[in-house]
Amino acid sequence: MLVSVRTLFAAILMLLIRIAVSDVVVTEPQADAQFSGSGGTVSIDLKWEDNGAIPQVDQAIWFAFTLMTGPNDQIEFVKTLVPKITLSQITKTDNTYSYTLQFPSASVGNGQYYIQVYAQLQGGHTNNYSPRFQLTSMGGTSSATFSDSTQPPGETDVAGTGTTTASVDTRSFTLYYTQQTGISRFAPMQMQPGTKITATTWTRKFPATAVTYYSTYRSSLAQETTITPGWSYKLSSGINFAAPAPYPTDNGGWQNPQQRQSLSTRKINLRKRASPVGL
Repeated sequence: MLVSVRTLFAAILMLLIRIAVSDVVVTEPQADAQFSGSGGTVSIDLKWEDNGAIPQVDQAIWFAFTLMTGPNDQIEFVKTLVPKITLSQITKTDNTYSYTLQFPSASVGNGQYYIQVYAQLQGGHTNNYSPRFQLTSMGGTSSATFSDSTQPPGETDVAGTGTTTASVDTRSFTLYYTQQTGISRFAPMQMQPGTKITATTWTRKFPATAVTYYSTYRSSLAQETTITPGWSYKLSSGINFAAPAPYPTDNGGWQNPQQRQSLSTRKINLRKRASPVGL
């Protein structure tokens, strides 16, 4: 009986440890995005988020960004874009980290590529990959001929946590919540309401869901967290350049009190009222 209790405790401990492993969600460049090297230099905005698990992104000692290509099970090195960069050199806005990558277009050829985000942690490291994108009008002699719709799964190797290859499917941004399969799922984006209501009947925005139960214990987690993505659009605003009226009487906001009088007023001589009687 003692052995069974220890075994159960060890299993629970390993499950908690796996829950604590972080996973970086690379959100940009987006899948199938195109970047042209016609100007001699390629510029790519790299953005990623943390799903909130431990260790978090701000616990990384340094990062490295590498251009990759090839199948998910046979990743091919192409070019080191940033060999080593600290967190202080990376822009952070809310929960989003961003860095602009630039490299000469003559260094690689046309084709489909993806970026490896390497994070060095205390006692280990993580590897995560961006969605696949296209490079066009490049000057390099060697082109990337392999093409796929998904990027390689992420890898986490931190002391005491083991290694996991669970990945985040960034295509989830456009899928219903119940159709997503990544360990980090994305809630519907908050949309800006329109200026008028045109619908005459109501319709269900998302399909109804069903609940299914496991008959046996899973060996790994199907989902770790839910992330609400930020707005993918911007709202423009401007200044009201109309000059304000100097006085309320000029813009119709003032009402003459005499309009409410039913009797006319009379002026009384104050000096006459103050004179003694009989003078």
